[in-house]
Amino acid sequence: MNGRGNREVQVKPKPPGPDGFPLPSDFDGPPANVSGCIDLHMHSTCSDGAFEPEFLVRWAAKLGLKAIALTDHDTMKGVRRAMTEGARLGIEVIPGCEISVAYSQGTFHLLAYFVEPENRQFTDRLDEIAHNRHARNQKIVAKLGEFGMAVTYGEIRAEAGEAVTGRPHIARVLLKRGYVKSIQEAFDLWLGDDRPCYFEKETFGPREAIEHVRRCGGVPVMAHPYWLNRKNVQDLEVYLAELKDLGLMGVECVYSDHSSEFQRQCIEIAHRLGLVVTGGADFHGGVTKPEVSLGSGPGGGFKVPAELLEGLKRAAAKARVQF
Repeated sequence: MNGRGNREVQVKPKPPGPDGFPLPSDFDGPPANVSGCIDLHMHSTCSDGAFEPEFLVRWAAKLGLKAIALTDHDTMKGVRRAMTEGARLGIEVIPGCEISVAYSQGTFHLLAYFVEPENRQFTDRLDEIAHNRHARNQKIVAKLGEFGMAVTYGEIRAEAGEAVTGRPHIARVLLKRGYVKSIQEAFDLWLGDDRPCYFEKETFGPREAIEHVRRCGGVPVMAHPYWLNRKNVQDLEVYLAELKDLGLMGVECVYSDHSSEFQRQCIEIAHRLGLVVTGGADFHGGVTKPEVSLGSGPGGGFKVPAELLEGLKRAAAKARVQF
């Protein structure tokens, strides 16, 4: 299935602008004007992002974004901080999280919106997933040792700080210790999918993940469906229909890696299935997806229209009473 729109290039992030915020697009091309738009997918230092939650909110306000959602991997730790800063600056911050889900073809990501960050039923299960993540990380460290890279899990936890510890932090330690020349090389040679030191996460299955979000009053949305790697769009529609029967409520059709044609096809599928259409840039910062900026994609050629937020809010109202 050919649906990816980004060019395959190495991009060096540009230095911050005069106000301290990164330039609107790290990719070669005209700066993006995202005023009045939204961005419902981004990551902070609470998972594998490069910037603090409050910084992302201040930057979003500077860019004129109408609303954002912080969607860190398997954690809600930064959400209340972002919401507090958003209230101070007058920008709407939607509570969110990106959950890793194991299925027959590997792992996909499920976005959970409108779950309160203090919902213990929701966060306690995420803590269990985080514990499994630590076990996986320790397997990676042991395997690295077999290849002569003597790093300790203590070093990696220290590198992560308060964030959910993951492969990006392992890569940083490998770089600091001189085992690789770059973060990208660490993934290309050792940590990436199907590389020698990769292990699958022990996490939710599709039914449990979707039902968990719904039971906690949230809206489950399939993230970046292109990365499901289905055979074709017909196969994608069949699988999304199966997930809808489990309680899926939306699809992230508008996404920085989607081609315009694949985006159109996704929107048509969502409409046929009665699923909400959402969108986000999936900004991380640093060397992760450097062609993506807050609210925009390569060269400013990608934006998320604000009207998509209304559909998500209608789904949230249904989620609170229908499951």
